[in-house]
Amino acid sequence: MFDFVRRHTRVLFFILLLLIIPGFGLLGTGMDSVRNAAGQEAVATVDGRAITQAELERTKQRKLDQIRRESPDINLQDLDTPALRQASLDELVRDRVLELAVREFHLGVTEDRLQRIFVTDPQFAPWRNPNGSINKAVLAQQGLSSAAFAQRLQQSLAEQQLTQGVTGTSLVPSAVATPALEAYFQQREVQVQRFEPKAYVSKVEATDAAVEAFYQEPQTAARFLKPEQVDLEYVVFDLAAIAKDLPISEKELEAFYEQNKTRYGNPEERRASHILVTVPPDAKAEVRAQARAKVAALLETLKQDPRSFAEVARKNSQDAGSAKDGGDLNFLGREGIVKPFSDALFALQPGELSPVVETEQGYHLIQMTGRRGGDVRSFASVRTELLEEARKAQAQAKFPDLATEFANLVSEQGDSLKGVADKWKLEVRTATNLTRTPTGADPLLSNPKLLEAVFTPEAIRDKRNVPAIETGPAQLVGARVLQHTSARQPALAEVQASVRAAYVARMAASLARKEGEARLAALKAAPPATLGQPVEAVSRAQRSSLPQPVVEQVLRAPAQTFPTVVGRDLQEDGYVVALVTRVVGVDPTVSSNPEMGRTRYAQVWDEAESLAYFEALKKRFDVEIKGQK
Repeated sequence: MFDFVRRHTRVLFFILLLLIIPGFGLLGTGMDSVRNAAGQEAVATVDGRAITQAELERTKQRKLDQIRRESPDINLQDLDTPALRQASLDELVRDRVLELAVREFHLGVTEDRLQRIFVTDPQFAPWRNPNGSINKAVLAQQGLSSAAFAQRLQQSLAEQQLTQGVTGTSLVPSAVATPALEAYFQQREVQVQRFEPKAYVSKVEATDAAVEAFYQEPQTAARFLKPEQVDLEYVVFDLAAIAKDLPISEKELEAFYEQNKTRYGNPEERRASHILVTVPPDAKAEVRAQARAKVAALLETLKQDPRSFAEVARKNSQDAGSAKDGGDLNFLGREGIVKPFSDALFALQPGELSPVVETEQGYHLIQMTGRRGGDVRSFASVRTELLEEARKAQAQAKFPDLATEFANLVSEQGDSLKGVADKWKLEVRTATNLTRTPTGADPLLSNPKLLEAVFTPEAIRDKRNVPAIETGPAQLVGARVLQHTSARQPALAEVQASVRAAYVARMAASLARKEGEARLAALKAAPPATLGQPVEAVSRAQRSSLPQPVVEQVLRAPAQTFPTVVGRDLQEDGYVVALVTRVVGVDPTVSSNPEMGRTRYAQVWDEAESLAYFEALKKRFDVEIKGQK
């Protein structure tokens, strides 16, 4: 197992990045003694095991961080909603349920399976070093242990086994799919009249008395409440802080170079030709024996005349791809082929024949016909890279002990961070106007564990260093509250302009809704043939200029009563009245590619069946969401 991890660290890291990291905390840092105990209240239980508030906050923050990376200009405060919280909790519950199901059903992945995935899946090719190995420093930089990493990777692949038994199994005949698709992707002609709030702003009379009464409403007051805030000083202790001044002797650097020499060169490749006699995986012993005997006989023939290898391969090899070329496989790297084949090939000299080699495909004879690569960059040319990597490696090794020392010193020097900063040459930073709710502007200062720690009554009252906080892989923060401001309701005069604008927006939306509803009632009483508006064709298959709620309202209107009018309240966006006149068939983007439509229909069934299966697993493992029955 760990030999595979050592050889494929970087590829596995990127699998981890895509599939596994959501479940990780800090691994292998020895920091259990300095974990913050707050946030341990359960928000859900799975099979009696709690999912804590702290876990939920970490998952939610990870989602916000991902959104920020993809859309740097977005206001994350607008996205920190109950819906995001629910999505984060759903993810945690799903991970826990699948973990338990994998264990109960005894699913797992062998090292050979991990190896095959690596060497056969094209998506991993970009992550290899030039010599086919993986940069081991990548895993170390994430603060992950090899053992925990390998365990999580196996868990993820086992979960795929669990879910693949349900997904992709739906059989949808055309007689079922076609009418369903035609109904779902139906296209209708509609005329729309919009009642937009901006058209009613001038009609709103925002008197001082009305604005003041609006501000006194609890919902409005809560909207303008100035939240509790703190000002902080803090220091960050991480691998970079440790590594920057670590002394590395020239002897140590040369030893590090020798240990990692293969990473600084072109990988050796060997040109091979082979003869393959295939054997089915479930073949009986006598069939295997016959195949092996045939290859052994060919070997004896070739020993007499190795130069006839190409001719013998054309006549006898069952590898359709290479037999016509005399068995030539071109140049192969050590990491790009299955291990038995690789071991045999790289043990040969040019022109030499291998013994009979067994792989999952069958039995092979191999002839090595050429070699290239294998040159290594000199120590001098990579010295700068070596120094940086050696320091990182040493920092990773020293981090557990130094982190404990850092945590102890933060607690001992409770009224200042200066001593901690001087010892490790750290910058004492300050942050102002932090609130309990993460803003996302700075990932570190938005960390839920940090905010939870500095907003405790003791931290606010005593203005002393809080216990060292684990804010990420191989990262600790020491912090102290400098100033605290209680939550307060500002006087109306402080927020007069914003409150007035909010009042005008509400009243304008109300006027738009009122006029829209009146228009709808009049049209229903005497349905017209036209609204005098442009005709639009709407369906679920294409984006429309209409808001999606309006599209759904239009498509749900009963066709038997056409023409018919429907209305939709869009809250702060006003009101829409639509006259639906006729059905114009299936959207052409779907009807022009019926196979795509049937495929999508099958996918929907797969999704529904997967959801039903997961709900059954939730019941099996007694999932309870706190606050819900």
